[in-house]
Amino acid sequence: MAGAGEPRPTVIKVLLESLTDIVLLASSLPLSLLNYSESDRAYFIVTGGVLGGFIVYYVKDAAPPGGRYIHVDRVSGKYSFGDSVSLEPNHVSVLVLRVKEHGLGPF
Repeated sequence: MAGAGEPRPTVIKVLLESLTDIVLLASSLPLSLLNYSESDRAYFIVTGGVLGGFIVYYVKDAAPPGGRYIHVDRVSGKYSFGDSVSLEPNHVSVLVLRVKEHGLGPF
């Protein structure tokens, strides 16, 4: 956290076109994780940026997740929701965290 006199890190927000875009992005990252804010009705991912800044990818006006995980088929790119990790060999299971509060400002 930046103290008095220290510059705040730069936050760049990137609005993606659809839930599919952010799900595919999350499934391709080393840590397959997606955040959902019910108050903003938005899914988002926070990644490290240049010089200590952050990049926040997000989609807004999205329906709540239909399960704890999103199962992404690496071959077809299709996805579905589930409450447990998928055991299918071509699937990546993306954990969905429900965020109550964040300091990123409105989406």
